[in-house]
Amino acid sequence: MSRLSEAKSYIANCLERMESQPEPEGQKFPRGTRVRIADDLGETMSHFPSGLNATVKYTSAHAFGSKHIDSYCLDIDDYGEVSWYYEHQLTEITDGE
Repeated sequence: MSRLSEAKSYIANCLERMESQPEPEGQKFPRGTRVRIADDLGETMSHFPSGLNATVKYTSAHAFGSKHIDSYCLDIDDYGEVSWYYEHQLTEITDGE
């Protein structure tokens, strides 16, 4: 099996497992929560999209079993999926915002 095939299989298995597992205790934003990404993400993440609205897809802890309940994968409006944003960089919004 090629490394790419192996990686794709691993990710697919993790995402499938996530569907049957509850979200980790202490996770601030549940899947599907609408959030606003901070305008200033700091120097180390200045290359990430910022100041946009997004939907929470999952945390690293939920999908991959890590201890990072504060690291989020987002589906950014009109942009696509991006990982990993930190909880303190996100603010929950309502659909009208």
